[in-house]
Amino acid sequence: MVIKNAKVVTPTEMLEGCDVLIEDGIIKKIGKAQKGAQSIDASGLILVPGFVDIHTHGGYEADFMDATEDAYNKALRFHLDNGTTTVVPTSCTAPRENIVAFIDFARSYMSSDAPYKSAVVGVHLEGPYLSVKNRGAQKLEELASPDKDDYSYMVENADVIKTVTISPELPSAPEMAKALTQAGILVAGGHDDGIYPEFLPTIDAGMSHLTHHYCAMSDLRYKDGKRNVGLREYGLIDDRLTSELIADNLHITPELARLIVRAKGADLVCVVSDSLRCAGQPKDDRLYKLGTGDGAQLVRIGDGIAVTAKEGIYAGSITPVRAMVKNLVSAGIPFADAVKMGTLTPARIIGESETVGSIEEGKKANLCLLDANFNVRKVFLEGKAI
Repeated sequence: MVIKNAKVVTPTEMLEGCDVLIEDGIIKKIGKAQKGAQSIDASGLILVPGFVDIHTHGGYEADFMDATEDAYNKALRFHLDNGTTTVVPTSCTAPRENIVAFIDFARSYMSSDAPYKSAVVGVHLEGPYLSVKNRGAQKLEELASPDKDDYSYMVENADVIKTVTISPELPSAPEMAKALTQAGILVAGGHDDGIYPEFLPTIDAGMSHLTHHYCAMSDLRYKDGKRNVGLREYGLIDDRLTSELIADNLHITPELARLIVRAKGADLVCVVSDSLRCAGQPKDDRLYKLGTGDGAQLVRIGDGIAVTAKEGIYAGSITPVRAMVKNLVSAGIPFADAVKMGTLTPARIIGESETVGSIEEGKKANLCLLDANFNVRKVFLEGKAI
């Protein structure tokens, strides 16, 4: 198959009137006058890599913690409909048996014959090793601490766990970060309540990423008569740390997005949806579970965002990565940088950039055709039109 006459966004430039030849789900050739058994005329459209979302809980009324094929297919369809072709399903703080069930099901889904299995590359555990103060919408009753609670099950499931978010100032957090890093798991800091230099030992031990930067994260404050920066501020200046933005113009405003990108650059910052099961649904009075089970946190759709049912605080996003990339462009971020932050940078952060995240020969044909207004016109998952 050949996608013809597109504006093709590569890692280094935009190629006008270009063709992309796809064979056996792989990008075979990029250039002019390519020939194939089937062709799609993409004149006037922009061909970008399929977006990569490394932090999402679900969509279309399904949460990945439901741990069923139907739930995965629905949530993944929300992302595919919005041009996201690589997804890292994310858990929330919950009883351990629920988290283990989530991990086990993800493994089985990835090896099944489910229609969208290739979109899933591993999972992200958001908690339960988080601070009480900045837990956000995470359940207080299920929080844990690495000095008291066993996390060996995470190491034992390193084959499917891509990322674990921990609060880096917790007792024994450096030891936990070292153990997870040695197992090949990306350790992210977030939902924390530390100040400089309390979190440095965990960074030195291997923590290299920031979960939804500036959201549910420690910030500048006084302690013992001295002003100290929190992880929000420190994360801007330590280039050992990559960063996530929920660029829905609410969690992260356009001005804040420009600040973070100016400080760190597009190679160290990615956008994530942090979408909940209510993403893709109409705004009404319905309540939705964050996670699964009778004790799950309840949320509803607010004004462009998901909020907790009782307190009305931010609980997560209802915005896909594609729309966030559009928001970044509207905020003044260069187009190429904004696309990179939704594709190649997140792929590189989770170690998947050899196969996805950019339009290059030899990579998977995970692609998205957009019009000038960032509307999705067609999506390809390993070369197959969705």
